[in-house]
Amino acid sequence: MANIYKDMNVMQKLTRARLHFLNKKVAKSGKNMHLEFKYFELEDIAPTAIRIFANVGLTSFTDFSGETASMTILNADDPAEPGITFSIPYRENPPIISSKGKEVTNPMQALEASITYLRRYLWMMVLDITEPDDIDANLGADTPDDNPEEAPKEKPKPPATPAERKTAKETMTNTDGAADELQIAALKTACKALLDKDENQEDFVQQIGMKTKGFTEITRSACETLIQNIGEMIAAYGGEDG
Repeated sequence: MANIYKDMNVMQKLTRARLHFLNKKVAKSGKNMHLEFKYFELEDIAPTAIRIFANVGLTSFTDFSGETASMTILNADDPAEPGITFSIPYRENPPIISSKGKEVTNPMQALEASITYLRRYLWMMVLDITEPDDIDANLGADTPDDNPEEAPKEKPKPPATPAERKTAKETMTNTDGAADELQIAALKTACKALLDKDENQEDFVQQIGMKTKGFTEITRSACETLIQNIGEMIAAYGGEDG
């Protein structure tokens, strides 16, 4: 069968690759049961993307150096053609330490989590993937309508569950800017308290750390909601230690 992509340049091939990925309707397998959001795992994206790249004649090169993580897309049929590079800031999450001074994640685990997270976002940039129901959206991330006077228009919409009522409230009140240092400190304390109760919540806490870029980027309302939700989780364990 003739290779219909052979004479295309890297930009044309990438456009075709994006269309092919969109048509695959790849499902999100990542799901957080506590905060009820779904997201793309790296394993959802990479295998399908690699097969599409092989079909259209593209290859990728990922690099982590200095303060930047980048992925360069190259034309496999024309190695001399300059590639297209996508870059994002490289931030490594520090190990999570409980209030008892115990490292819940070691440096290598934190590094692995950071690299996996960055690779996922690089693929999302390359393939122009959007995640409208990522953690930021579900927990009160900025919406296109930032006018508080328009917020009441959302209230008449009847939610089906208590979780949806909470989500709607978060969305409507998210005009309060970034969380301050006290709120972030309280969130970290809540995460540590949860880990003291149940070390099996490590993945949950690590997801929060990664999604908020090391507890540095989160809105006030989202932070308060997380603290409240984690408090409810801790209360569910009862008054026992450990």
